[in-house]
Order: sequence, then structure tokens, then C-alpha cells
Amino acid sequence: MIILPGNLSFSFVLALIPTLSLISYGASILNLSVDYLYDFIAKSFSADIAKLILGVNFSNAMGIHFLITIIIGFYISSNGADSIITASNTIYGIENKSWLKRRIKALGMSFLLVALLVFMLIVPVFGNTIIGLLQEVNLNSNLTSKIIMIFEFFKGPLSWLIMFIIIKIIYAIAPNKKSKNRVINYGAIFTTIGWIIGTKVYSLYVNNYADYSALYGGLASIVVLMIWIYFLAYIFTVGMALNSQKDETNLLKTGTIKVK
Repeated sequence: MIILPGNLSFSFVLALIPTLSLISYGASILNLSVDYLYDFIAKSFSADIAKLILGVNFSNAMGIHFLITIIIGFYISSNGADSIITASNTIYGIENKSWLKRRIKALGMSFLLVALLVFMLIVPVFGNTIIGLLQEVNLNSNLTSKIIMIFEFFKGPLSWLIMFIIIKIIYAIAPNKKSKNRVINYGAIFTTIGWIIGTKVYSLYVNNYADYSALYGGLASIVVLMIWIYFLAYIFTVGMALNSQKDETNLLKTGTIKVK
């Protein structure tokens, strides 16, 4: 449990690279200008990171080597979700199932976590930056207004609800046992509130105080991103422990287990 947040944060950052690469490739397939995506990443992080992520020539990238690289990236990043499963089974005193079943579950959980992180980066963290960039470019006023309306719709309570649902699903499927909803809600609510607060602080820093050229250049943005993800992973781990404690308390009250 102590080393789990570091493992998770490393895996999350590792998973973001192939995910952003796929998004960039999708943009090239749809004939969307990569320059707009480059401007967004450069404004949100730094020009160095934009060059790192978009440095691939996507017109020639979609081959067997590109697919193998993406698959290996997602497979390695799923080690974080595998650690969640192992830690969940350990704190509940459950024996781990076969490696193959655990790995399949880990891949599914990894996609959920990466989707949630990308959603949080796009909407709560960089939502204002994206809206400003769309207004600046303004290729199509009707399309721009609709996209801005969608961003405004997903900001606030709806984004919190999406976070809560995905976190609850992960808490529910991680251990090899069925838990009651009120037990899972206990940790999921704590984690969601912690993630909202941490994301608000990170968003304020990125949009108002970040100066990536002051000391470390583009490296500073990666450091700040990893600190934010580590903070989220730490809260997530605490939420797992709270669920286990709540489950044990309920079992003690019902007499299912007895205090030794």
C-alpha cells in the first residue's frame, strides 16, 4: 500500500503517451490540422512536450511497428491496474486468481483509468485553455459554439458524477469479491472529493502560475504533471483502505467475523 501510489502514478503517465499518440493519429486520419493540437499542448504544457508527443510522422506511422509500440505501451502501463488488483485482494485477504484473468481485468481497468485521466485533463484542467484556443482559431462559429457548449455542460457537477461512477466501478471490480454499494461508496466519495480538490489546485496552477521556462524548461511541466497524478494515486490508495476498513466494520457489526 505504501509503494502503490508511486507505481500507479508511473503507470498513468506511461499510459498517457500512447493515448495521446492515438489521439494525434486520429486527428491526422480526420484531416484535422495537427498545428492546433500542437498549439494546445504547447500552451498547456510546453513546446518541448508538444514536439515529443507530435514528433511522429503519422502519415507513415500506422504500420506494424507503430501498433506493436502502442500495444506494448498499454500492456506495460496496465501494471498499475494489476497492482490495484493485487493490493485490493491483499487487504481483503483474498487469494489472487490466475495470471491471465488478472491481466485481462487489469487491461480493462487501465483503459478506464486512462479515459478518466484524459477526461479530467481535457475538461476540468485544460477546459478554459481549449475554449480560448477554439475562440482564437474560430474556423466555424457554429461548430465552435457547440463545442464550447459541450465543455460548459460537462464542467462542474456532471464531471464530478462521471469521476465518481468510474472510480466506483474500479473499486468494485478490483478485488475478487462482491462488495456492497454503501461500502464502495464510502471510499469512492472520499476519492472523488480529493480528486476534485487536487484537480482544482492543479488547474489553477497551470492556468495562472505555471512558468515552464524559468528553471527546467519543458521538464518542469512533466514534473508538475507527475506530482498531480501522484497526489491522485495517493488519494485513490487511501480510498481503497477506507473501503476495506468499512467492510471489516460492517462484518464486525453483523457478527460475520469476530474480534480476535
